[in-house]
Amino acid sequence: MAGEPVWPDWGEFITRDREHINQLRGMSQPQQPTQPQPTRMGEPDMEITETELREMACTPWHDLTAGQQRMVLAHLCGPGKSTARTGLRDALNMNPTRTAMELWEIQQAAGAEPSTGGHQPDTVDTDMSTTTGTDAAGAGATGEPAAPVRWEPGMLVDELPEDLHRACVVVSDAQKAATAAREHPGQWAMYSEHTGQHARRVALDKCRRVTRGKVQAFRPAGSFEACAREVEAGHYVVFVSLRVEAS
Repeated sequence: MAGEPVWPDWGEFITRDREHINQLRGMSQPQQPTQPQPTRMGEPDMEITETELREMACTPWHDLTAGQQRMVLAHLCGPGKSTARTGLRDALNMNPTRTAMELWEIQQAAGAEPSTGGHQPDTVDTDMSTTTGTDAAGAGATGEPAAPVRWEPGMLVDELPEDLHRACVVVSDAQKAATAAREHPGQWAMYSEHTGQHARRVALDKCRRVTRGKVQAFRPAGSFEACAREVEAGHYVVFVSLRVEAS
C-alpha cells in the first residue's frame, strides 16, 4: 500500500551480519582450550620452596591437605611409586597424628628401601639425633630409633615408664622461721620484714597470728612467742622464738 513504511527483514539481516555480531560478542574465532601443563602426580609445585616442604614434612599428617600430602611424599621418597613411598603413606594413614618426617626417619633407620630421587632432608634443618642408631641406617644398624613415644588412650605397655616428675616442695618463710626456732630454743629467729605506710600494723598482726597458732608452722597455739621491732624508720622486722616450756 503506498505510503506505508517498509520494514527490513530482520532474520535476513541477522543472518547476513552474523559474523559481525559474533565479532562484537568476542566469538569471531572458537576459543582454544588451554592445555594444562602435564604434571606428575605427587610432584611438588615449583612455587613451593624447600623450606615450605620441610615445614609440611614436620606437620602432623592429618593437618595436611591431600595435595600437600602428595608433595611431602614426593619430597621424601621421590616421584612415582616405590615400596618406601607406599610403606610411608600406609604408616602415616595409620598414625595420622605423627609427621611424615618422623616416620620417614624411622623408616630409614629400619633399613627401608632407599628413596627414588626424592630430596634427602638436610640434617641441619631437621634434628636426626633422636632417631639415628649407633650405625648407619641400612648397614646392619642395631640401635633402635629413639623416636618420642606417642601416648594414645587404650595403649598397652609392657612396663610402666620411669616417672621423671619430682614434687616441688615449697618451704614458706614461716616454716623456715619455726624450724630455726625449734632447733635453737630460747633464741629469736627472724620471721618477716615489712615496710610502708601500714608496716607496723601488719607486723603486729603477724605477731598475734604466731602466738595464737593461726599459722600452721607455729602450732599448737601458745608454743611460740613473737615480737616486732622497728629497725629503721618505717621498717619493721618480726622475730619468733620457741617458748622454753614448750620445748
